Amino acid sequence: MFVIARSFRTAWLIVAFAAASISSGFAAAPSALLGTWTFDAGSSTDLSPWRSSQLTIAQSGTTLTITRALAGGRRAHTETTTLDLAQPRNVVPQTWWVDNRHLGAYAPTDGQQTITARWLDDGQVLRLEIDFTLETQQGPRAVNTIRQFQVSPDGQRLTMIDLRSTRPLPVTHVYTRVTE
Repeated sequence: MFVIARSFRTAWLIVAFAAASISSGFAAAPSALLGTWTFDAGSSTDLSPWRSSQLTIAQSGTTLTITRALAGGRRAHTETTTLDLAQPRNVVPQTWWVDNRHLGAYAPTDGQQTITARWLDDGQVLRLEIDFTLETQQGPRAVNTIRQFQVSPDGQRLTMIDLRSTRPLPVTHVYTRVTE
């Protein structure tokens, strides 16, 4: 009986070590996406009602932070999404839906997003699958967005594409790297 218990314990340690290795490899993917990027209006889908956007992607250990600073006239808003890449899914607050394009759809006051993140192509691509609910005049509407961030081979251009379940065409935002 003692031998079986010890073998069982050893098997669990091996499984735990393998899982930790896989998740830490995922979380620590080196990425050319990290840094600060500025919106290129001429190459992008309209950002209305915003005139400008700055995107910052940062990672510390398994924590990935994506910040969009938007501005238009006297209006400015900063949206920060923090994800723990060691988790298969993250549930984060949705305080305001900044992608509203005068549609009459809004984030509920207690809104949340469920986000699944994956690094692809050796850190050149970050794909987020985002599920959330919007309030509309007709009632609540479930929305799924696949948001993909992809950096150019030279590392100077970042393309963010949103495929939204409620929209027939993708939204494409292009950013250029901010150099210090």
